[in-house]
Amino acid sequence: MGNLGWYQTMATLTKTLGGPKKALTIVGTGVAIAGYGVFRGVEAGSKALYRLAVKNREAQCLTKGLTFTVEEDADAGGGLVLRAGSEYRVMECDGDAVQIEVIGDADSPYFVSESLLSSISEYPSRD
Repeated sequence: MGNLGWYQTMATLTKTLGGPKKALTIVGTGVAIAGYGVFRGVEAGSKALYRLAVKNREAQCLTKGLTFTVEEDADAGGGLVLRAGSEYRVMECDGDAVQIEVIGDADSPYFVSESLLSSISEYPSRD
């Protein structure tokens, strides 16, 4: 092959393909098709991961919209003191955090621990 190395190989291949314009068209088309295939594969994988993440994130809050009565006084922190006999409505859940609306309280909503709610009312615990 001499000292020309890859240059001589590429020149021979270009000549075999019918000249530089045809060789560039063939190689360019191949690169475009391969790139498109890689792009579509990455896109499909990304969409699948997104759907999985959304499905896991949207774990249902079974107590959403239900009203519970407080059975004993408790300091929930953040300026919220729940008194026995007061009622609250569950607005949203996320893990151990529960967003509640204390009925009759103008400063609602509040975020309260699920374990606190289950200890002072009939709110169901995860256990």
